[in-house]
Amino acid sequence: MTTTLTQTFNRDDIRRVYASFAADYRIIADWTGLQAKEFVDETIYQIKTLAEELYLKEVHIQLLSKSGTIREAVVYGVSTNASSWSSDRPGDLYWTTYEGDRLYVIVDFSQKWKGLPPATQREFAAIYLPGWGATSLNGVYDAMTNKTDRHYSSRAYGMDRTRYTVRP
Repeated sequence: MTTTLTQTFNRDDIRRVYASFAADYRIIADWTGLQAKEFVDETIYQIKTLAEELYLKEVHIQLLSKSGTIREAVVYGVSTNASSWSSDRPGDLYWTTYEGDRLYVIVDFSQKWKGLPPATQREFAAIYLPGWGATSLNGVYDAMTNKTDRHYSSRAYGMDRTRYTVRP
């Protein structure tokens, strides 16, 4: 049984698109060796829950150096107006790592989430996002170049992937 979320996409469309994001994240985590498979699987489940409830605006995956500088990043922006996009295949995220590097995943919430009462947000987060904290993304990519290189879509639901790299 499929639950219709809007006139133009449903939960299955979200899952199809989300599977491409999950494949990319697994590639990054496996290639860099910076996060255990179990941690990646749990994180994918948690973010998928946000996506299915339409609480997700963006997902950021950042490779930070020992000093805390972002060396690579990829941002997945959610769109509910992606019906004209062609859908690309995941991949091509083979980041070079050095001793002391860390991998972070950050979510930015949608307006639907922000419109929830704080008690509802806390209850949802306690169940589906244990251990997640708050962070600010203001200006974090200002010194980097960016390029949108992939679109993942199913009917009107989609995610565009924008890569950020250190300027030469």
